Amino acid sequence: MMPLRRIPLSSTLNTRDLGGYPTNSGATRFGRIIRSDVPLNLSGQDIRILKNLGVTAAIDFRSAREITVRPSAFALLPDFTYIHCPFAIGNQDPGSAEGVPPLYARIISDFPIMRRVMQTIAGQPGAVVIHCAAGKDRTGVVSALLLLTAGVSESDILVDYQISYTYRRRLIDALRKQHPGLPEYVGRTDMIYMEKTLDQFFKTYGSVHHYLNRIGLSDEEISQLQSKLLH
Repeated sequence: MMPLRRIPLSSTLNTRDLGGYPTNSGATRFGRIIRSDVPLNLSGQDIRILKNLGVTAAIDFRSAREITVRPSAFALLPDFTYIHCPFAIGNQDPGSAEGVPPLYARIISDFPIMRRVMQTIAGQPGAVVIHCAAGKDRTGVVSALLLLTAGVSESDILVDYQISYTYRRRLIDALRKQHPGLPEYVGRTDMIYMEKTLDQFFKTYGSVHHYLNRIGLSDEEISQLQSKLLH
C-alpha cells in the first residue's frame, strides 16, 4: 500500500506525515512522525488508520487550560500513550503578522519542553503524533526542527509549513464571515513567517546540532532522533 502524506481522520483537517522529504541520507520515513491539529474525537476507523501507521503515542503541546476546555481524544483512549508537553507560550496571539517569527523564536527557546519533546519522540518504539490546537504554530515549529534534524532542505521545510493554511482555509474563511474584523494573519502559514524564523534560528544557534546540544540532548540522543526519522 502506498504511504499517504495527508491522513484523513474524521475530526481533523491538518493531519499529515513528515515522511517522504529528500535528504542526503535518503528520504524521511513515513509512519514515524505525524503532525496534526487536535483530534477531539477518534472514530473506530480513525483508530484503525493510526494503528496501521504504527502510532503508539501522541504528544500534546497545548496548555493545561486548552486541554481542559478541549481534551485531546488521545487522552481518553487506552490504545495510545498520551504525553502532555505544554509550551510556555500557550496559544498566545502574536498580535500581527510581524509578531509571528518572534513568537516562534519563543517556542524554540523553551528549552525544557523542547528537550522533553525531542527525547520523547526519539524514545518511542512506534510512530508518534504531535499536535497543538490548529497544528500550525507550536506543531509547525517542532516539525521544522525535526525536519532540520533529518537534513531536509529549507525549501521543503517551508513547503511543509505552508500546507497548514491550505488544509484549514475553508474553516478560516467561515470564521472571517462570522467575524469580519478578524486580523488578516489569523490562521495563515505564509512562507515568510517560517523563513524569518529559520534565518533567526541559524543566526542564534548556528546549526540544528548545536541547538539540540544546547537544549540538553547528547550526541547519542541526536543520532537516535535522526534514526527515528530516517531509518
